[in-house]
Amino acid sequence: LRAIGTACRTVPALDAWFDGEALAGTRHPQVDVGIAVDTDDGLFVPALRNADMLDGNSVRAAIKRLRAQVEDRSIPSSELSGYTISLSNFGMFAGRYATPVVVPPCVAIIGAGKLSHDVVAVMGGIEVHRRMPISLTFDHRAGTGGEAARCLAALLADLATPT
Repeated sequence: LRAIGTACRTVPALDAWFDGEALAGTRHPQVDVGIAVDTDDGLFVPALRNADMLDGNSVRAAIKRLRAQVEDRSIPSSELSGYTISLSNFGMFAGRYATPVVVPPCVAIIGAGKLSHDVVAVMGGIEVHRRMPISLTFDHRAGTGGEAARCLAALLADLATPT
């Protein structure tokens, strides 16, 4: 979530909504991440508000609160809309790769695959590295391929930064 906030501040074109009828986009001053929560009754996507302003402890507490509210169905309907970009953590269910679908009016979704330990060639030798596939799906009407690539690069650079 920290990396998504960094990526959206670096490339604000993907922290946006797009109106297909008016063919107009709206960029947001904040990063409200929709977090996919799977339940027996289907998928819920509550919004983690101002995710780019939260520290690690605040993010964990907010996710715990949102998940609990979804599970006991006490979450206000206002928390299930208005997110500016979304995150699908399909990797928690053993999925390594996927192509998440953008749900309008958002223009981008980040997909996180299953974390694994992979053998990687490094400077003439091999090492075992923790790796997690990351995908980015975006609406070309709202952003260019270059913007998407820069957003993904900023996200990956932030993920590589020690906390």
